[in-house]
Formats: sequence, C-alpha cells, structure tokens
Amino acid sequence: MHLDKRLQAVASLVPKGASFADIGTDHAYLPVWLWENGVISAAVAGDIAAGPCQAARTTVAMYGAAKAITVRQGSGLEVLSPGEAHCIAICGMGGSTIISILEEQPEVAKAAKRLVLQPMAGAPTLRRWLVQHGWRLVDEDLVDDPPHFYEIICAEPLGGAAGAVSSYSEAEYLLGPVLLRQGHPLLAKHIARQEHALQELLGHMARSERAKASAKYAQTQHLLEAVRQLKGKY
Repeated sequence: MHLDKRLQAVASLVPKGASFADIGTDHAYLPVWLWENGVISAAVAGDIAAGPCQAARTTVAMYGAAKAITVRQGSGLEVLSPGEAHCIAICGMGGSTIISILEEQPEVAKAAKRLVLQPMAGAPTLRRWLVQHGWRLVDEDLVDDPPHFYEIICAEPLGGAAGAVSSYSEAEYLLGPVLLRQGHPLLAKHIARQEHALQELLGHMARSERAKASAKYAQTQHLLEAVRQLKGKY
C-alpha cells in the first residue's frame, strides 16, 4: 500500500508497538499501512458515517488485516474505551472540530499517550488548546503537497498540572514552537504563507474605520511584526 505525503508524515509520528486509533479513518489506509509495515499490532478505525466505514472494511479485508484492525462507526472518540488506544490520530478536520472531539470524550483523550493531529485549518487555536489542557507539544511537521500545505501536531500528556508547561507567544502558536525550534526545512515557506495571510487580513480590516480602530487590528499588526522578526532568522 502507498500512502500520500500527508499520511506518510502522520505515520512517521506513530510510536512502534503502540495500540492505535484512527478517528475519521475514511478508507482505513493509515492503520492498514501501519499494520502492514509492523509499526502497530492492532488498531481501531473509526468514522461517523456508514459509507467510509464500509470502505474501511473493504480495505481491511483486502489486505488481510481483519484480525488486527477493527472498524467501528461512531462519533469521534466514542468508538474507544479509555486506554484502548495509546496513540490516537485525528486528521483531515478543522482545528475546532478536533478540539470538540477531544472535549466530548475527555476520559478517552486523557488516557492516550500520544495524539497525532492534522488540522485542515485552525492549527494555532489547536496548539493553544492543547497547551492549556495539559498536553505538551513534542513534535510537529509540515507537508507541501500542492495545492495543499499541511501542518501536523504531535502532543503527549504533560503528566502534571497544565500550568506547569510554559506558554508560548502568539507568533509561536501561529507558526509552531517545535517547527521554529527545529528549523524545519519548509519553515521559510510556512512563515511567508502566514505573513501573507496576516497582510491580507489587515488589508480587509483597513477598509473599515471601525475595524481599523479595533483591538483585533492592533493585535494583528503586532503579530505580523513578530512574524516578520522571526522571518529574518530562517
């Protein structure tokens, strides 16, 4: 089985030997690939809709993985019991949707040893939520697969009070503190994309005197300045 660049990057963050769950699995390509390559011994492939679940069962059967991979239909983490999956992947959804999934079944989320998350939008909000709810950002990745540019976030439980972890600046939440620390090869392009988005936002807001006088406008200006300062380092 061949995985696209996005799922390959997600797969690289799954610890070897972990029990695994893929939430929003669609065709179950990710868990089947992980099983086929000896990364995991068992997995739950969950999806809210009947169609994707049927497609997942077809993939699992095609690769002879039915004894190792269970397909379950249900909303988010309700397909799991606490501790059943040490590593949980939630990919291809908005950041706010991923947050909702984690909040709706907190006992399942908190029992996991690692989360691998690939938001289609809202990565800064997701990073902030994780840090504020007792998770530590341990790894991040970027995938450039035109026309898409993906951010992948890997988090593990802090193991203590949420307040024990250092908070990040708005620019770090926007760009990814681990990406900045590691100097990811795609970081310059990532920063340029975010700079452009902030410039566009300010341009739209500047058309309204009320918006231009708002606190949000000033905050966005400060964020753009911080991003530009970081840009000079990469």
